[in-house]
Amino acid sequence: MIGPLPRLESERFRAFPLTPEHGLALARLLDASADYSLLVMGRAPEPGDANTVYMAGPEDGREPGDKVLLGIEAIPRTAAADELSGVLDAFRDYPEPGVWYIGLLLFSPEQRGRGLGEAVVEAFAAAAKAGGAHELQLNVVEQNGNGHRFWKSRGFIEARRWRARFGERESIFIRMRRPL
Repeated sequence: MIGPLPRLESERFRAFPLTPEHGLALARLLDASADYSLLVMGRAPEPGDANTVYMAGPEDGREPGDKVLLGIEAIPRTAAADELSGVLDAFRDYPEPGVWYIGLLLFSPEQRGRGLGEAVVEAFAAAAKAGGAHELQLNVVEQNGNGHRFWKSRGFIEARRWRARFGERESIFIRMRRPL
């Protein structure tokens, strides 16, 4: 059963449900964050990538389950009214009940390194715990050193590694988890 989306906000940001009407803003965010796409997938963002974010499950071959897809707006607002500061794509009760999985947390380059990511992760962790979760999980690719350091700084620890292809790139994936 799909429950209500968790309410995420702080003095640093406001999160809101992403709908297809936000597709152009999401596409612009992905384009502005081409460095992430090149690093993780080995290619620049493509026109259909924004639509893929709406439909993608947590991993190939798995059902998306109870998907949480939120747009992030920084406070104070530093972007245009129709721009996203970031996006959070997550799944409740995946890969098992009581675990919430973060599929994507991405910010525009101008928002990175300003504490917004930490604020969003901590608000999400609090919402997950309030929603009955006992753990958060995510994957990060080995070549994303900044991302790996970020997740470690938020209390995530490595659970396992494996090699897989994502987009045009074969990578070592690192599953990380954080007890709540």
